[in-house]
Amino acid sequence: MLDLTSIPLPYRILLLYVEPAAAFNGAILAHFFPAYYLAGMSPSATTSTYSFPSQVIFDQLAACYFLFAFNEAVVLRATSDLRVWKTMVLGILICDLIHLYGTWQALGTAFWNPRLWRFEDWVNLTMLYGPGGMRLAFLIGVGLKEKKMPTLARKEL
Repeated sequence: MLDLTSIPLPYRILLLYVEPAAAFNGAILAHFFPAYYLAGMSPSATTSTYSFPSQVIFDQLAACYFLFAFNEAVVLRATSDLRVWKTMVLGILICDLIHLYGTWQALGTAFWNPRLWRFEDWVNLTMLYGPGGMRLAFLIGVGLKEKKMPTLARKEL
């Protein structure tokens, strides 16, 4: 059994509070303010780039962000299994890598040069690199005191 207090406080703050709030905010932006969301994610886009027929994509993105928020804020609190925590964190880290790829596509060479980043890029990439590093640390066990589970003998059929 996992006692949530055995998860170091920085991980709990990130995974149970900060990220769910950020994901919920992303869901609100993508659904209700898609033109601003698009302009914030891609420097070549403007608020006039958005067209209503693409709203379905923003609604689906908002649903994914809401799912992230729910999983971290609710599901992680509902389980005492560290394997579930690690599986969830791995899934989000994979999502981060795909998000980074998309950001690299949108920013081009500016992706590698923080001096060229806009405010929106700083927010976006900081929320990927910082938490992504913490997720990686969590997955490799930094700060975790894992108890070895006893192995169960397999019954012969």
